Amino acid sequence: MPGQTALPTPHILTPLLPRKSSVTFATSSTKIPISVTEPSLPMPEPARVKVVIAGGGIGGLALAIMLEAAKNIDYIILERSTAHKTLGSTIALNACALRMLEQLGMLPDIRKISKPIGGFNLRNDDLSPIGHIDFTFGERQYGYAGFVMSRPALFDLLRSRVPEEKILLQKQVSNVIETPSEVRVVCADGSEYSGDILVGADGAYSTVREIVYKNLSAQGKLPATDSKPMELTHVVVLGVSEPMDPVKYPRLMDHFSTFEMTLFRDKPLSVWLSPIHDNRISWCFGGEIDSASKTEAWGWGNQTDMKSILPEIRNLPTEYGASVGEVLESTSKDMVSSVFLEDKFFETWNTKRIVLLGDSCHKVLPFAGQGSIHAMLDGISLTNLLADLKSTSPKAIEQVLKTHVQKRHQPGRYAVFGSRLFGRFIESKGFAARWVRKILLLVLPQWLVIQIFNRTMRDRPLLSFLPPVKERGVAVSWSN
Repeated sequence: MPGQTALPTPHILTPLLPRKSSVTFATSSTKIPISVTEPSLPMPEPARVKVVIAGGGIGGLALAIMLEAAKNIDYIILERSTAHKTLGSTIALNACALRMLEQLGMLPDIRKISKPIGGFNLRNDDLSPIGHIDFTFGERQYGYAGFVMSRPALFDLLRSRVPEEKILLQKQVSNVIETPSEVRVVCADGSEYSGDILVGADGAYSTVREIVYKNLSAQGKLPATDSKPMELTHVVVLGVSEPMDPVKYPRLMDHFSTFEMTLFRDKPLSVWLSPIHDNRISWCFGGEIDSASKTEAWGWGNQTDMKSILPEIRNLPTEYGASVGEVLESTSKDMVSSVFLEDKFFETWNTKRIVLLGDSCHKVLPFAGQGSIHAMLDGISLTNLLADLKSTSPKAIEQVLKTHVQKRHQPGRYAVFGSRLFGRFIESKGFAARWVRKILLLVLPQWLVIQIFNRTMRDRPLLSFLPPVKERGVAVSWSN
């Protein structure tokens, strides 16, 4: 593989272990059992597997760390950017991914860059309360609290765990060629990289997916739903403040991070804030795109137009002591971004040697914090199968990818649907929507809330080839 040197694995001779079996000799009057020792065949060693990862974002880096822990897998990351970094506000991780991260020895570092999530407070723009969602039961119930952190902080942590030589920058994928013996990736600069498997972890607008779908469409094998573009649903401005004065704003030192959401009653606008590590506040404001025109509902065409919304939110107070305006003013320009949000579940995830991962196959809205978590769950499933692979024959590779997709397809679908449903629950307007929120937030008993969370939070898989971590929590994991 260009850019990567795969060292040959020395062949280790495994001694034949004795196996006892019983053979019976019969005479005319008796049967005499005689024990005979037979040699047994050694267990086959896992095959050496070469993996090419397209995309060095959160999902690609997390997968690389898992592959690094497996001793039989060589990999390389092809990242299209010139500077390997990320923007964005926050990422939340829960027990579904944290159990695996603890297994990799990363949980202490996760704690250092994050705050445990206490819950969500919802209010109207006139500051009247709507309700509260409590998440403090997470550690007792599942063994781990949910953690919120800045996206760049998590990115930097994951990046530090991947050897520098395994990440190649300025490698924009331009073509993919599958043959019976390998998959070749051609980059825009003319370089080529080959492997047994290509993982498309290159995000919502995946080039790998585009190439695969183009080929399948030409063969008449692409489902009609996969040929439709993603639906843009929201436009938001988001960022992370610089460290703020904890003496002036003492709530920033609270143990738990409580998300605060302000919902405007007469327009598709909401403001989200959450304290994170190092006395910073993550923030986001935005709303739904007009469903008829598919254009910005507020007339936000650019950064200048977006300033028109600031007077309406600048003076909003927060639970942390600062106004929204003070939080925005304490944010440097390079930590602010304007993005469109979309969601879609793609039916087609794989070919014989190519598989999609994370947002490239199940793009979720960020409301329920499921994107990065499900990318990591995809990675766990795929890595476990590759670590146990006994052959890299075309049939074996194809079967591994089929097995992986069969396992992860339905959870990915549920993640997209769940994030969409949570977004509608939070942001829908009108009398009926307001009453639904009040009933669910004020009437629903906590025990029932926990039972609802149990349906997803008990899926806390581990890497099968590493020593397991101790099971914690009342709701025992049904994974591994």
